[in-house]
Amino acid sequence: MGGYSAVIFIGVIVALALVVRGAFAQRRSMTVALITLPLAVVAAGCAWYAFTESQSLPWTIGYVVTALLSIGVGLKHLAGNKASHDQMQD
Repeated sequence: MGGYSAVIFIGVIVALALVVRGAFAQRRSMTVALITLPLAVVAAGCAWYAFTESQSLPWTIGYVVTALLSIGVGLKHLAGNKASHDQMQD
């Protein structure tokens, strides 16, 4: 693995770690919300490639689940919980 590939690999691992952390976090985070969009796009592209080129159903399902979870976590952090938002304003 070259230096460029290692940087990309570490970046993807950090992004996935932030999404997992964001899935269980109580407070909203704009960082998590902003990271989930590109991660979901990349996962959807990888799912398409796994489906069309390699015909690998397990990888396709894994990438689709990753994309959907990323979108869900991103929406959670963008929209947040209205009740907790109202409590913070009071």
